[in-house]
Amino acid sequence: MFPGEHILNRATGISHVTLIEYLSLERIVKRLSVLTVPADALTWHRFFGALLLSLLVLLFLSGAFMAFYYSPALGSAYDSVDYALFSLPFGGIIKGVHHYGWNLFLIVLGAHLVRAFVVSAYKPPRQIIWVSGVMILLFVPLFIITGDLLPWDQKGFWSTQVRLSIIGSIPFIGDLLVRLFQGGPLTGIVTLTRFYVLHILFLPGLLAFLILIHFHFIKNNGLSYSFSSDNYSTKTVRFFPVIFNRWLILFMGVTLVLGLISWYWPAPLGDPADPTDSSYVPRPEWWVLFLNQLVTIFTGSFSVVGSVIIPGGLAGLLIVLPFIDSSPERHPVRRKRVMLCAAIIAIAILALSIMGYLEHFSTPHV
Repeated sequence: MFPGEHILNRATGISHVTLIEYLSLERIVKRLSVLTVPADALTWHRFFGALLLSLLVLLFLSGAFMAFYYSPALGSAYDSVDYALFSLPFGGIIKGVHHYGWNLFLIVLGAHLVRAFVVSAYKPPRQIIWVSGVMILLFVPLFIITGDLLPWDQKGFWSTQVRLSIIGSIPFIGDLLVRLFQGGPLTGIVTLTRFYVLHILFLPGLLAFLILIHFHFIKNNGLSYSFSSDNYSTKTVRFFPVIFNRWLILFMGVTLVLGLISWYWPAPLGDPADPTDSSYVPRPEWWVLFLNQLVTIFTGSFSVVGSVIIPGGLAGLLIVLPFIDSSPERHPVRRKRVMLCAAIIAIAILALSIMGYLEHFSTPHV
């Protein structure tokens, strides 16, 4: 029996309708049952996208659950997070899944982008796919930045102060952006409210829009080229149930791993924010260590070089890469110049990150 088919009760003679037909899902099920994808989709490096989708689902679900108990007010924000983390059943695990999920999402997204670069997935006709992917990568840290302030603890408050001071150093528009985010001369209830609205409403909407663009052009252009061949595989497999079942197993595996990590290493929550305690020095997140080191290196009148020019130049380079690398070569061995430039940039970022780690984490925290 095909889903959506009428079921005849032989005892009563009454015809019933399946749930799929009742919900008008018959057309979707039919399309999924005949949808095929290249067999190359079964290889391990193709599952970065599925892993990212799994993490996004977990992040949105855990975030929605925490929103039920969060109070975006100075007098109750910290207490509401403390209650959800330590008193609510499974609240600590859900908060941990959200916390560690974002970190893992950044790692997998970076690996996904590196893989796309190595196999030349940015070349025609896939330029928009690459640009939308880079925009997602540049967009995701905004979730972490806005989310850090919401618990209203020491780390979140003073990390936000550092970030706002860096934003304020942007020529011409820095002060305007700070006023826009902060909502006044000081970080207070207006700032908390704006960060909360950005975190749960505007940023998810924009991220969903970028993801829709990304998948729309993937659907039109197909999967990127593989390492071993310049041509797509002629063999195909069904998306449902072959690919779908693997994605489902991957989702359950990621959920289990993040749940266990959150159980053994709960998400951190510092002391309540004290705006008068200027002696507190927040440690930078791992993903921003190299940027923080750039700000440390370039000081005074040259501070804009480390805070704006170099990061902005790297972001711009990633976006325009499909339009400046016009070589038809796709294999990494035959793209020596591009690969060498990428290796130099990667080594520089790694070196700066190590320097930042040694500076901030090898000494006792104040």
